[in-house]
Amino acid sequence: MKTITVTREQLYDLVWSKTLAKLTEEYAYTNEGIKKICKEFDVPMPDNGYWSKLKFDSNIQKTKLNPVFNKEDKIELTIREQGNLENVDQTPLTRRTKEIENNVKAPLIVPEKLINPDILIQNTKKIFEIRKKDRYYRDEKIDAIHMPVEEKNFDRALLIMDTFIKLLKFRGHSFKRDHNNWGPHINVNDVLFSFAMREKNKRIPGTKLYESSTYVPTGILVLKIGESYKAMEWSDGATKLEKQLAKIVAKIELEAQIELEWREECRLHEIKRKEEEKIRKEYEARKELEFDKTKELFKAAENHNKAKMIREYIDNIELQATKKQNLTPELKEWLKWAKDKVDWFDPLLNKEDNLLTEKDKEELISPKKTNNNFYRY
Repeated sequence: MKTITVTREQLYDLVWSKTLAKLTEEYAYTNEGIKKICKEFDVPMPDNGYWSKLKFDSNIQKTKLNPVFNKEDKIELTIREQGNLENVDQTPLTRRTKEIENNVKAPLIVPEKLINPDILIQNTKKIFEIRKKDRYYRDEKIDAIHMPVEEKNFDRALLIMDTFIKLLKFRGHSFKRDHNNWGPHINVNDVLFSFAMREKNKRIPGTKLYESSTYVPTGILVLKIGESYKAMEWSDGATKLEKQLAKIVAKIELEAQIELEWREECRLHEIKRKEEEKIRKEYEARKELEFDKTKELFKAAENHNKAKMIREYIDNIELQATKKQNLTPELKEWLKWAKDKVDWFDPLLNKEDNLLTEKDKEELISPKKTNNNFYRY
């Protein structure tokens, strides 16, 4: 839709030059929408009798525009496109309802008798007739609508429900059972809504002490969509249910849209969560690898220092023995054995040993603790 920008003074001239009816023809607003804009920008409007009085008195006084206004003096108005009845100040529900109502092909009129009833209506009528004789009759294989109403109001309920179902199908929706095989449910883009019709009851308190209340049918029909805290209800009132079908279908479609947006938000959130979890796990794996490598470095350095210390010890033994001329064949054999063991222990040389393994190195560095606690029984 195209828009124009006007000042307060221009808006003032506009509302005092044309009736509200003319303004709503030119601009995409309701009467209340234009009044709201004028109130927001402190622009006075003609009272209800102004245009009638103007026919007889062209000199009738206008309410003057207050020149003092501390907000921005720019007002954006949306121009109405020819043939477009949508108003920008209307709620999404109102716009969707009008869209349905303005479709001349939409089955909105509830007939006086059933004409080519939907299969769900046929099933519901069939079960209702059977329950006249067998109150607790059920057939889980047949899709029927839950409609606990008095027999005298049953035909009217069927007519309303048949038109409601046909309107939903006209809008491209279908009916199916849920994952628990319960149904039927209204299916709007894979968003399921349970639905049922009931008759309101009036509570009559007991007249005697401890006498239970009784409930009397009122003839007021109620259409319920959804379950639990998400349930929505429409009932007969100033406007009968027959005239509310477009609004009910519009509300269902908008609720389905909200649900789909929420599902998409959850899907994207789950993608983000999995990506963050993947990054976290990769980080933890890198950290663990880095820690293990560092631990190996520290252990190797520690073992190398121990090897140096042991070599120094062996060298000192050899030096002392040489000075004292006590370097016997047995000692020479031992020194060779000791040096081979140090070369095996030293991570820089890592010489192979016929008997000892890497596991033995661990035992030498950190000996296993033995439990010296003894208990008498």
